[in-house]
Amino acid sequence: MKKGFRYTAIYALALAFAFHTSSCSDFLQVEPTGSVPEDEAYKHVNVIEKLVLGLYNDYRGCKEGRNGLMTNLGNDETQQGNYQLISSGDQAGMDKYNGQLNPTSTQVASIWNNRWPAVVTAAKVVYAANRATEEPEKAAQLLGEASFIRGLLMFELSMYWGEIPIIDMDRTEELGLGPQPLTDVWTYIIDDLKTASESLPPSYDGQPQRATRGAALAMLGKAYMSAPKETGFRDFAKADSCFKEIINMNRYELLPDYGDLYKYDNPNTKEAIFELQFNPKWPYCNYWEFDCGSRACDSWFGQECSFSGYDFLVPTPFAYKTEADGGIWEEGDLRKDEALRYDFTYYTDRDDDGKKLPNGERRYKTPDLSKTTWTGTTDELDPHIKKFEDFRTDALSGFGINNMWNSGKNFPMIRYADVLLLHAECLNELGQTAEAVKIVNDEIRSRAWGAKLPGADKKELPADKKWSTGMGKDEFSDKIMDERFRELCFEGWRRIDLLRTDKFVKLVKERNRWAKESGTIQDFHKRYPIPDTEIKTNSAFSPDDQNEGYSK
Repeated sequence: MKKGFRYTAIYALALAFAFHTSSCSDFLQVEPTGSVPEDEAYKHVNVIEKLVLGLYNDYRGCKEGRNGLMTNLGNDETQQGNYQLISSGDQAGMDKYNGQLNPTSTQVASIWNNRWPAVVTAAKVVYAANRATEEPEKAAQLLGEASFIRGLLMFELSMYWGEIPIIDMDRTEELGLGPQPLTDVWTYIIDDLKTASESLPPSYDGQPQRATRGAALAMLGKAYMSAPKETGFRDFAKADSCFKEIINMNRYELLPDYGDLYKYDNPNTKEAIFELQFNPKWPYCNYWEFDCGSRACDSWFGQECSFSGYDFLVPTPFAYKTEADGGIWEEGDLRKDEALRYDFTYYTDRDDDGKKLPNGERRYKTPDLSKTTWTGTTDELDPHIKKFEDFRTDALSGFGINNMWNSGKNFPMIRYADVLLLHAECLNELGQTAEAVKIVNDEIRSRAWGAKLPGADKKELPADKKWSTGMGKDEFSDKIMDERFRELCFEGWRRIDLLRTDKFVKLVKERNRWAKESGTIQDFHKRYPIPDTEIKTNSAFSPDDQNEGYSK
């Protein structure tokens, strides 16, 4: 079994940013290229802070591009477009849950591989910050930031894979680099997020990318709600105490208009508790529109249209249809048209055959699928995700970017609305359903029907849209999941919500077009397979460590 090294130099810590291999065992195997005495190295809090700031870049990198969207495939709100399905090899298995979803999947490996370098770097910063001998308050804050990122990443990895390695520089000889029992994994997740919640400040002056106490409490609450029951950590009372503390801070509030959350020129609002900082300039783009836009629009209008793309991630039919048509959306919910694009009309300089119009003319056009022959299907003009569109990339914006590939709006990853919905869910679990209903009606649904729009302070949620305070616990449990779908759609929490509530297999099979057609999704698909590259290159893993249901 390979063993990690105890680093005794600042230079060795800096090397953490250089690893990009396929096995987590390799991330600890670089010897220091230079050294200073240990008692000197850990005095340099300013160096540790630079590493922490790099950690935020590392975590943001985990979310960039297709890798950041990959875990959204195969749930009940998003799937891949048809052309992607038939042209991208084993990627089809991410939605079909058939034999193509296996340990050799490059898509699964990409999710695994792009997170472990950041986990290791965070662990090294934790090790260093615990030994810093200067500026103890600053060192404690940096410890909190590194703990937050390690806890957040381990939370994601364990939700997707279950038993995973624990990277602790003080215990590498003891723990090794193989998968650890779930209880041990979640002990670290909970402890990291506790450390962060106790160490982080409520805000940073001019540095919105950094994690705050509110962000740590939100993730700690999510951890208490999501921890596997067998770990003994699932505790709705403890989760709710985290959410109440956030609410009582009086630092966060819902924006009056839901649509203001997704404006490129309205970053870091009071609703954003933790927001990833992107912009439409390389290398700080997220590139999401490239993968979420319409292939037909790209064919007709080119990449200068801000809603062009390649249909990698599109809404399921359930996610864009109204209740009357068997979907999620209620009549009058303003969130629908903010989250989804239904209209593909564009003010273009192309004629009906896609040729440039003379004399710089422009006309309003919608792609004609009768002239779009590469798939023989029509989902390229079915509704698409609108939340990630960045108008700055459009030729009509005047910014001169003119390429949707450069999309880079900030992403409010943890929102106050999410906290309110989780608070309501906890109250219901604790027997306070009527109070939970009131929160959802007065805060979340009221805004969704315009009751909190500017100039409409007296407008009320329509009576037929108010949830009854007399509903039972089980009914609320079902309805709150639908409300989370509408409020948080496409924001990356749906798979985790389905897993923690044990609704994953049932709802994916019903609502994901490709999973429904395949009919092969099973209970073991709640976990991804461990990449075979990890098992082959990390001597701490054996074939027997492969998750149940996948070939050994």
